[in-house]
Amino acid sequence: MAGFARTQRVILSAAGVRISVPAIAATAWAGNAISVSLPLIGPGTGTAFTFGRFRQVGGDAASAGWVLAISGVVSNLVWALMLALGAAVSGSPAATVAGLTGGVAILAAAIGAALALHRPRFQQVTKRRTIRLVQLVKRVSGRPAGDPGDLINGALDRLLTVRMSRVRWTEAVSLSLLNWLASAGCLAAAILSVQASVPWTKLLLIYCAGAAAGSFNLTPGGLGVVEGALAAGLVAAGMRSPAAFGSVLIFRLVTFWLVVLAGWTIYALLRWAGHQGAHPRDGHSRGPRRSGVQSRSRRPHRLPAGRGSRR
Repeated sequence: MAGFARTQRVILSAAGVRISVPAIAATAWAGNAISVSLPLIGPGTGTAFTFGRFRQVGGDAASAGWVLAISGVVSNLVWALMLALGAAVSGSPAATVAGLTGGVAILAAAIGAALALHRPRFQQVTKRRTIRLVQLVKRVSGRPAGDPGDLINGALDRLLTVRMSRVRWTEAVSLSLLNWLASAGCLAAAILSVQASVPWTKLLLIYCAGAAAGSFNLTPGGLGVVEGALAAGLVAAGMRSPAAFGSVLIFRLVTFWLVVLAGWTIYALLRWAGHQGAHPRDGHSRGPRRSGVQSRSRRPHRLPAGRGSRR
């Protein structure tokens, strides 16, 4: 999560927004908790929460849409790279072909989408469909504030005009890769904790399969689905069933349950801080406190403590 939060911070800086590490980390942890806790609508609701927080940081919908779009693309491309690498070192011809095909397909889709976004007709289709999605999320969660059409038009326009330097791209990709590899490392540590041998050549492929199974969000956080996929992969790699299930349960406890608990705790603190800012003890009305943010396009300002987390 720390690597993912820092990735978003790097992308925000390319849009001219400065935000402190604690502020971006709080947004990432709370948004992740919302996203993985709600079945089906979780990703949309979590994205709406994060979008609202980033709007307060950057001051406009364009910066918020920019960081969400680019961070998502970077994360998926790095995952595709890991999938292809895991398939290549697995030693299984079928897995190698499937993994490489999947990785290349994701990469080709991202490149194709980036090129297509510069075509006016594709832009209009993308805007219409995204606006409908945002309208649906807004009816459910009440966020984001403002007209969905204006928000999406501004975000897409900013997406097509903001440019990141090679150094920023390298930094963002490296941090995202660190985030994925750290999670895969947790799986290896969980296997070692039950005194079993780690199937190193198949570890990345098994981890990526579990991540893919959880991405459908049929249950909160892929509960049951991810565990089944990981345990099946470990058993297929030669581990005994008790050791495989034990290591998976430890892995999920550390990387899912504790992370979700921390995320909801941070979310509650953000709401409490926002309530305190809106209703100070002395009874005098004042604006919400802001901390840790600077934007190049305006005078220095601070991040709201919690307005973006209200519904």
